[in-house]
Amino acid sequence: MQHKLSALIAVLILALLAAACATAPATAPTTEPVAATEASADQPAAVEPTEPAAQPVATDGALPDLGGRTVVAVTGNDYVPLNYIDPQTGEAVGWEYDAINEACRRLNCVVDWQVTAWDTMISAIREGQFDIGMDGITINDERKQQVDFSDPYMVSQQFMLVRAEEDRFTNSAEFAADPDLLIGSQAGTTNFYTGVYEVLDGDEANPRIKLFETFGAAVQALLNGDVDMVLMDAASTRGYIGANPNELKTIGEPLGTEEFGFIFTPGSDLTAPFNAAIADMKKDGYLGYLNYRWFFVTNPAGDDIYDTLPDLGGREIVAVTENAYTPLNFVDPKTGEAVGWEYDAVNEICQRINCTVNWNVTAWDTMISAVREGQFDIGMDGITITDERNEQVDFSDPYLRSEQFMLVRADEDRFDTAEAFAADPELLIGSQAGTTNFYAAVYNVLDGDEANPRIKLFDTFGASVQALLNGDVDMVLTDAASSKGYIGANPDKLKVVGGPLASEDFGFIFTPGSDLVAPVNAAIASMEEDGFLDHLNTKWFFVYQPGQ
Repeated sequence: MQHKLSALIAVLILALLAAACATAPATAPTTEPVAATEASADQPAAVEPTEPAAQPVATDGALPDLGGRTVVAVTGNDYVPLNYIDPQTGEAVGWEYDAINEACRRLNCVVDWQVTAWDTMISAIREGQFDIGMDGITINDERKQQVDFSDPYMVSQQFMLVRAEEDRFTNSAEFAADPDLLIGSQAGTTNFYTGVYEVLDGDEANPRIKLFETFGAAVQALLNGDVDMVLMDAASTRGYIGANPNELKTIGEPLGTEEFGFIFTPGSDLTAPFNAAIADMKKDGYLGYLNYRWFFVTNPAGDDIYDTLPDLGGREIVAVTENAYTPLNFVDPKTGEAVGWEYDAVNEICQRINCTVNWNVTAWDTMISAVREGQFDIGMDGITITDERNEQVDFSDPYLRSEQFMLVRADEDRFDTAEAFAADPELLIGSQAGTTNFYAAVYNVLDGDEANPRIKLFDTFGASVQALLNGDVDMVLTDAASSKGYIGANPDKLKVVGGPLASEDFGFIFTPGSDLVAPVNAAIASMEEDGFLDHLNTKWFFVYQPGQ
């Protein structure tokens, strides 16, 4: 069955993703991941699977590396919001486009996108005309005899969509018991087969199922009173009810659960790498972000938040950071590449507002003055928004919220609160001048004296943590995410004690009067609304393990 609807369900996808999507310890918004639905048609003849080819092998727990290989992908551009032509831009877009592009980014491959009709897709993949196919294709035993499937990337359930005034039935059993009631459907779809086998008597020729050429025509027949019920997934029902708020509703419990998968030529050496990428995207919340973006935020038929974002016309943005604040910005010890939450966030911002990033590195103690003087367009280093800094630079809206915690050696038993620390004059704090950590030490732990000799200053934050490990200081203040990073790298040597201190908001900084502030703020708002910030929080504060 090819499930032809127009948007998909959320409830079961939450079950797939719940383990990955937790609230970040010291950060931005929380949105709800959501979900998806389907695809079918004539089945090509079965073929015997060939001997599997050698699989690309991952090393050190990393994803497989496909070495820049071109992967020929095919879809139908006919299944909103999985794959379709955006009427606003004329571009091919959708959930599956984003998922495959992201999978190839992680696997180091390049996607060559192609389009074909649904009724030839499975046979074309089986014969090796394309490497991977997708169109909301339900995983079933019959298709498994023709093509290889990926692991499921979506789950679909069907609901009963009825007219708003419907009161003759409230569940599928009551519907089936009234011979005058009719179902509207499109032949060969999940909706059709659910109507046949979950509602009626299993007879595909049952005259109570009225067939239409398109799913939209079946819904129009429902609105016109020509049929009494249409089956569809939760996200699609939301879309149709949203377009007809006083005319349609859903009733009853969900029916007909189905799983979607990508399809491959039998024996393909791509199946295992893409399964690894799917698992990785589930784990770090990326699929949850796609679900929310495409099923709840995107409006395929009109303007939405993406259509109204500013367009910077490909402008180059000179960005600066320090590469010393795990996991916001740092050099990955395994790859030697500069990575982190802020790198991903700014790259995504530029993708949304059409700019390119020219990344630079400078020391923290010169960053604010360098941005103020226009040496860089935008700066970031977990910079707390304060009134004093607002007099020197312009800030974006907050993108993270930080609370400071007391990071100590694992065997520390002399104090577990800020008050107990302050009461012992022998105890020392390690910090970096001018940072949130420094000011929290001064004003939230000690006596407000910035020259207090109990605060030992270091050139970098990492140096203060090393001093803690060496026994030269007794505590370092750090936000929850960074403390997790340092504990992860030193699991038997460090711990956190006490509750949070000093809640602070982080923002990007700009040269005063910069025309970039408003566009970046608009992008931040869109990333908050569609769940991308939650994905970054999960990826960098819960999934990423420093040094592993």
